[in-house]
Amino acid sequence: MFLTRSKLKINFILLYLLLIFLNSITFKHLFAENIYIGVASNFLTPMKALKENFESINDGKIFISSGSSGSLYSQIINGAPLDIFLSADQNQPKKLEKTAKAIKGTRFTYATGKLVVYSTKKFLFGQSFPQFLTSNKINYIGIGKPEYVPYGRAAIEVLKSLKVIKEISPKLVLGKSVNQVFLMSFFGNLDLGFVSKADFLSNNENGQTWEIPQNLYSPIKQDAILLKNGEQKNNAILFLKFLSSERTKEDLKRFGYVFD
Repeated sequence: MFLTRSKLKINFILLYLLLIFLNSITFKHLFAENIYIGVASNFLTPMKALKENFESINDGKIFISSGSSGSLYSQIINGAPLDIFLSADQNQPKKLEKTAKAIKGTRFTYATGKLVVYSTKKFLFGQSFPQFLTSNKINYIGIGKPEYVPYGRAAIEVLKSLKVIKEISPKLVLGKSVNQVFLMSFFGNLDLGFVSKADFLSNNENGQTWEIPQNLYSPIKQDAILLKNGEQKNNAILFLKFLSSERTKEDLKRFGYVFD
């Protein structure tokens, strides 16, 4: 049976519409632009929330590599294929900005972190900071390795400001990242730890924290920078705009970050 011209025309239109549909759905996602972001460990949980929000309004996926700012810097210098670096300080992005690994003029502060003392040891609950730091009951105090971990450097500043650094140095346990210090404190391997407030707020708030006066340490300004690998990726540029938006800032306040 031969098809009439009208039926052929209808079939052609249907085929044309089907191709448009496949192009907008299948091929659009097949060739979606993925981006790879190096994220300081204190920002991992907030980053997972931002990833979900960003992916819900943009094509492509975000892949996260997390660690201390110092270790991520070393990976980038040694060729890690990352598109964006979210550091826990300003020093590492500033150093990258002077190399061919990052794009000059793209660095900005995306949040300022807060350092707190954290413990799950009940004998400390109700006691006052900083008096308990020199207690004989405390044997293990965790901080991030100062050479790699910005929150660890801030902790050293606090101890020096309080003039107790020499007295408690034998009790210090150094973690590879501030998140590791939090986990060791969370599971009771440490008597207390100097951690990011974001880690505490992101993990069901088990235990107790003590706020540290800001005058005891320098503000922990956390910078983002676009890397050379991401220079030609539209999604990388879109994500940095998304990160600096007022909506994102409001979301990050829930994790304890502050903004100027």
